[in-house]
Parts: sequence; structure tokens; C-alpha cells
Amino acid sequence: MGEERICPVFRETELCKSPICGGKIIRREPLLSMEDIVGHIIGPKQSGSARTDEMKATSYYYTYECEHGHTLVRPEEWADVPTVLPGTISSGRYGIINTPARWYNELSDGEKEDICKRGGFTPEPK
Repeated sequence: MGEERICPVFRETELCKSPICGGKIIRREPLLSMEDIVGHIIGPKQSGSARTDEMKATSYYYTYECEHGHTLVRPEEWADVPTVLPGTISSGRYGIINTPARWYNELSDGEKEDICKRGGFTPEPK
């Protein structure tokens, strides 16, 4: 495992400013599209508007969760943490529930495993 990532979430308004969360990133789940034909969402490896060849490289995207319940969408290289099945991450504390698309929920367990393999990830055992 590489360098451990911390949660960068903070709040700043005209009335108050909170420090960066700093919680440990604990897990990730694949970010799935609403359409089965797209499946696991692919995007740029790095965000930004640069147009270099390096920036044009693509990566699978995941929803990452910190130990305090914050969720972030980042490329697969962002943090080296265990991967869980879609629909596992939810944060009642912040009102965020990462619900998979209907097409994924209607699949059998075997078909869900095939989606995982096609997307290039192996979920952690339960």
C-alpha cells in the first residue's frame, strides 16, 4: 500500500470556517452510470483543463468514503483502499446514500460479479 490519503473536506462560509476533516479514507465503490451500456464510469485521470497527452489518459472512477462519513468521487489511483460492491457506501450522518442504478439492482449475484470483473475490480470478501 502506498501513502495513506486523508479526507480533504472542509466548510468555509462568511460566518464560519471549519478545519479540513483529515479522516482516513477507508473504502471505495465503483461509480456506475445510469445506463448498463456505459457501466463503470471512465473519466480523466486528473481533473483540470490542461490539454496535454498525459491529462488525456483515462481512469475508472470510484466513490471514496472517509472514516467520518464524507464521500468523494475520484479516479481509481487516488487512494489505495479496499473496493466494496456498489450500494455499500452510505452516510446517514450526511444524508448521502450512494444507490446503484436500477439496471444493477435487477441483476443476479452472478451477473453482479461479472460486472465487477468487467470493470476491473475485485470486491473485498464480506
